[in-house]
Amino acid sequence: MLKFEEFTLSTEGRVLFRLPKLELHSGAFALMGRNGSGKSTFLRAILGDHQEYTGRIEINGRAVHAFQKQDLAKEVAVVYSKPELFGYHTVREVLMLGRLPYQRIWSKESESDRLIVFRVAALLEIEFLLERTFVKLSDGEKQLVMIGRALVQDTPVLLMDEPSAFLDIVHRRKLITAMKAVLNDSGKLILFSTHHTDFLSEFCHKVLLIERGEMTVFGDPLHFERDIQRSFFPDL
Repeated sequence: MLKFEEFTLSTEGRVLFRLPKLELHSGAFALMGRNGSGKSTFLRAILGDHQEYTGRIEINGRAVHAFQKQDLAKEVAVVYSKPELFGYHTVREVLMLGRLPYQRIWSKESESDRLIVFRVAALLEIEFLLERTFVKLSDGEKQLVMIGRALVQDTPVLLMDEPSAFLDIVHRRKLITAMKAVLNDSGKLILFSTHHTDFLSEFCHKVLLIERGEMTVFGDPLHFERDIQRSFFPDL
């Protein structure tokens, strides 16, 4: 689903890292690295929002730069670390925003749209929140709703930029449980940046580590934490 060839990512003329070749298919992939290593910039490049790179990014066999914004929104959904502001909209209304790429201007939501919203709410076990006001939710609940909105968008690729950054360990566990449910239900490709190593071995297929100007791929879940520690602290 995601393919990179002779890829070099830069920002303001400074090379962040190089990636000769990488193909990612369905599964969960953690993106790790120190602050400033290029994690968020990498995700923005996949979304077409960062153009300072050489090489090629493909989504389902098509170069990212060849997509119109609305078409790309049918291929890739994104969740950011801090929930967006939605005023006094209900959770149901926020989730329904995920259907916008499929709707024409001034068109009304369809029965199919409503069914997708309910199915995603059931998958994430947030049906009881549907009529609640988004602004009154806890941070953990808001983040689950943001993941729900991305799932309602019904894309094969889901990007998440440090989705657990502001969550306590209890809500991180709920987030991981939700991501596992999504993988079991849909077979999506989930690529998420994180600083947390706990829970990675439970559901991640690979870890992509940006370190010293290169991206290294670790593929053994049993040794994720050990391999990451060795990369960050090679003298230990």
